[in-house]
Amino acid sequence: MSKQFKQNDNNLAIAYYRFSSHSQNEASIDQQREQAQAFAKAHGYNIVKEYEDAAMSGTTSDRPQYQLMLSEVGTIRPAAVILWKTDRLGRDRFELADAKRRIRDAGCRICLIAEPTPDDSPESVLMETMMEGMAEFYSRQLSVNIRRGMTYNAEHAFYNGHRVWGYGVDDEKHYVVDDSVAPFVLDMFTRYADGEAMQSICDDFNAKGLRTTRGALFSVKTMNKLLKNRAYIGEYRHGGITVEGGMPQIVNEELFDRAQRRLAENKRNGSRRKASAQAQDAPRYWLTGKLYCGECGGSMQGVSGTSKTGAKHYYYYCKEQRAKRCTKRPVRKEWLEDAVTGVLKGLLDDSENLASIAVDAAKYYEDNYKSTEYLFSLEQQRRDVEKGLANFVKAIEAGIFNEATQRRMAELQERKDALNDAIEAETVRQSLFEGEHSIRAYFDKFLHADFDNPEVRDSVLEYFVDKIYLHEDRLVVTSWYSEDNREVPMEISNGEMEDPFAEGEAVKFDCFPFGSTK
Repeated sequence: MSKQFKQNDNNLAIAYYRFSSHSQNEASIDQQREQAQAFAKAHGYNIVKEYEDAAMSGTTSDRPQYQLMLSEVGTIRPAAVILWKTDRLGRDRFELADAKRRIRDAGCRICLIAEPTPDDSPESVLMETMMEGMAEFYSRQLSVNIRRGMTYNAEHAFYNGHRVWGYGVDDEKHYVVDDSVAPFVLDMFTRYADGEAMQSICDDFNAKGLRTTRGALFSVKTMNKLLKNRAYIGEYRHGGITVEGGMPQIVNEELFDRAQRRLAENKRNGSRRKASAQAQDAPRYWLTGKLYCGECGGSMQGVSGTSKTGAKHYYYYCKEQRAKRCTKRPVRKEWLEDAVTGVLKGLLDDSENLASIAVDAAKYYEDNYKSTEYLFSLEQQRRDVEKGLANFVKAIEAGIFNEATQRRMAELQERKDALNDAIEAETVRQSLFEGEHSIRAYFDKFLHADFDNPEVRDSVLEYFVDKIYLHEDRLVVTSWYSEDNREVPMEISNGEMEDPFAEGEAVKFDCFPFGSTK
């Protein structure tokens, strides 16, 4: 027998808005918000928090604000959650059933603006089930229609929502060369094929103010993908469909092939370097990225050496010493990792110490993440961009429209999209602020952690340790959340073991692993 629903005895409400990018006839986020506020006022509710997922499909539960709402409804415990329609919550009936159960278990009634709000009557239950089924049917039918439309677009080499750097889109949905960007596409291929490093080209493009189609800085990963894109030699691809000559050609095939040969050669060289660095059965240097030389401050990396007897030895080695800028001796890998593990175990086996760390962590979050100045700055930039777009709309209405206007409007829209993404990410990050109690509960799971499990060990290192400094006479472990550093004198940490610092033949290393990082 199902548990009787009992609504929370307050006038608090939360609201959730969602808009699918492909559906032009859906109520927009602003329309949904306006209607929700009117509904709340008419029914005596006070909306204390709003959640919105723009351009997000209801067929997936992987929606940041939707997941945040479900995680917070049990904490806020409002009397109602206000939705435009049932399908705003989702379009998969199994996901809908789970979401509604979690909301109602929190004592929260689901209120619908554009559909009858369900109550506890049998008729309401039947109607609610029908609405959920209709939402799922609509979603599946829409998916079929979208796929059909996208297949048609691909067969005719039409724009399918995928922007390509160096191209624009005309009124008939054909890709056209963007004359302001295309010369840089050609420049990228030429410089790379002639031997210039990708990072050097990226740095130059970023310094010139060039940005990707998403408004981001150029990176080696981004440029690698661009250099492999056959669209630049006139080949249109979408899904499994290829249309030769479907794209205006920017790069000739001879130059494109030269770039591909260099990409392939660099990949082979990289594989050889990786193979030499990761000899068979070579261990993983899990302190890399956290370990620093106490003498010069340089990072310490994993290396290996072979003695005259043929035995393999593994060490951590100051990169500045390799360049003859530091005199720090290499230290044995096994000894150092055991010493750090001992420090971490001592840190986590003490429940009172974890409680103290929770207090420090809460203060750290308070000092570093609760400020809203960055979010306010982003929102102000978005308002400025929106004002600029509105001015262009007025100019168009007055009959002023040319190629420069169109290009500038596209730039502003890309900037607005990038700001929307940044604002959403910052809002989610701020919402993750936790108090001392919740942080303590989270940290408690690390009590008596199993350090033989690499995943657990890496998590502990990542969450609790900022940097580790190795001096000649001591090991210093610094925490993210506290200024109370852990110092271990070398004679105490070393105990009865042999000198951990390398001397003699094995110091002549034969392998500097490229794969020693995490």
